[in-house]
Amino acid sequence: MNKYLTVFRTSFKQEKDAIINTLLRAVSFVLIIYIFLQLWGYIYGEGGSGTIIKGYNMGQMIWYLIITELITMSAKVNTIVRTVSNEIKSGSISYKLNKPYNYLFYCISSSMAKSCMSLIFMLPVAVIMGIVFVGLPSTFVWYQILPCLLALLGSIFISWSLYSIVGLIAFWVQDAFPFYWIVSKVFMLLGLFFPIEFYPAWLQPIIKYSPIYSMMSGPATLVANFSWWGFLEIFLSQLIWGILVILLGLLVYRLGKRKVAANGG
Repeated sequence: MNKYLTVFRTSFKQEKDAIINTLLRAVSFVLIIYIFLQLWGYIYGEGGSGTIIKGYNMGQMIWYLIITELITMSAKVNTIVRTVSNEIKSGSISYKLNKPYNYLFYCISSSMAKSCMSLIFMLPVAVIMGIVFVGLPSTFVWYQILPCLLALLGSIFISWSLYSIVGLIAFWVQDAFPFYWIVSKVFMLLGLFFPIEFYPAWLQPIIKYSPIYSMMSGPATLVANFSWWGFLEIFLSQLIWGILVILLGLLVYRLGKRKVAANGG
């Protein structure tokens, strides 16, 4: 465990040097939410916060979008897919397979450090933007901060773990990025833009029992409309999916490692 904490600390320090990129992401973050604010303002009409659509008023809808965008921008999952895929294609991964650490856990630890650094910067931007645009969520009480933060960190951990598996697909195909594109677009369509309640009744259970709920819909809904029952659901979902994704990742990594050994590295 200490070796992965060392990787985390080292990557965290390195990420501090990329402050310009983080600032640019923050600017794009504000612009995206402002566009959504105008769009949903038109949808909700002049009634504004007094109008309820699928159980959400306009303020809750904007907070949902702020959190899903925050998770997407903080996770930056395309980097782990690109890094793992490129290392496999170039063969440089062979130099890391014999190191005294698990390559999958190494990638997740390094990536989580980058996300945490980004989250430290982006979270205050998200909170200020939400308060300025629509005010605090109608259900907000100060003690909700900790469970919401835990849900955010859980979503980012599962994101990195899941997309590391996508990167490991490069053991069998030349480029894993097409798979990243497919997975990311599915998550975008079913979790980024709308809460679960906005989808057809037959699709809602599928979303809720998929990683989409743990990674996007759940944490965003928790912030927009907090309840302790909702937190318990999200906690259990993230715990189960976190374990399943890690086990699947270890299996894929083991099979891919054997493929490298069979081919002589």
